[in-house]
Amino acid sequence: MNKERLTELLAKKVSGMLTLPEARELAEYLEKNPDDKELVALMDDFLKGSLHFDHVYTKQMLDERVTRLNQKIFKEKQGQEPLQKKSLLRTITLYISVAALLVLLAGTAWYFFYSRKNEASVPKNVLATKPGSKSTVELPDGTRVLLNADTRLFYDQSFGNNTREVTLEGEAYFDVVKDAAHPFIVHTSLMNIKVLGTVFNVRAYKNEENMQATLLRGSVEVTLKKKGDRKILVLKPNEKVIVRNFNADDTAADKSRNALPDIAIMTIKAMGSDSTVKETQWTKNRLVFDQSRLEDIIPELERWYGVTIQIKDTSLLNRKISGIYENESLTEVLESFKLVLDFSYKISGNTVTIVK
Repeated sequence: MNKERLTELLAKKVSGMLTLPEARELAEYLEKNPDDKELVALMDDFLKGSLHFDHVYTKQMLDERVTRLNQKIFKEKQGQEPLQKKSLLRTITLYISVAALLVLLAGTAWYFFYSRKNEASVPKNVLATKPGSKSTVELPDGTRVLLNADTRLFYDQSFGNNTREVTLEGEAYFDVVKDAAHPFIVHTSLMNIKVLGTVFNVRAYKNEENMQATLLRGSVEVTLKKKGDRKILVLKPNEKVIVRNFNADDTAADKSRNALPDIAIMTIKAMGSDSTVKETQWTKNRLVFDQSRLEDIIPELERWYGVTIQIKDTSLLNRKISGIYENESLTEVLESFKLVLDFSYKISGNTVTIVK
């Protein structure tokens, strides 16, 4: 990997735009390059020091951290004894490297976050969660939104003037305040969901094979954005629409294997003592798998726990698992999987390696 590619991946990581395949690429590179891994670990620790993990870093935030880091370097130079010169030199070298990296990333991350192609305008407000975290937020109109892990929600300063429009990348549960004069619209890459006041869930991760909108209460109008075939669907309570995502990072073999229709409307059913449907179990801190392939489960676990999972034996990928996991640790989930699939695993930092 050349320096330009490494800088690009780190910038996306800082700005919250890193995809799962890119996260794997970065993790594999760092495992093979311990010096860079140490540098990135120090950068992560420094960035996390005084910022809440649910927010995306802005250029100003990064610039502030560079200033603080430069001050720290100066203090290290002033406060160490001569006998520690070799250790001090290494520490200062690391700090200087991190400072230089942050200066570079401040501009590059800004570019990836605010200058992505095909965006007509730049959202003025961004709500985001990183892998391993969830968040509940309230929009200016009082609408309550639960953001699942690795999710971004964008909205303009004009939100609420004529319409209430947001753009979603990831998964979110919406409890929309009723306002007939100002429709609430959720934009995703495959569909737009228009409502007046209702409760619904939208799952729109870019790298998954489909995107879904699930209606729990009220009514929604779904406009599909497929080229040459623009359709408008109206969902009833306890229905969901599934739209095939041909832009996902699936191989042709994967698409053929799944053989999903382009569009499907299904009825959903409540499960459990609290009558929560499968599609919103995540809002109760539950992971639900129903005869799910391990290959499809891995991205879910990576987002849920903020880790990278490497499968060394591809024969495991097609094995299926069912179960409900509520507030359980990654180790507890893996131990459960281990009993069914008969594999071994190793956790090293934020990397999980699974072998047969």
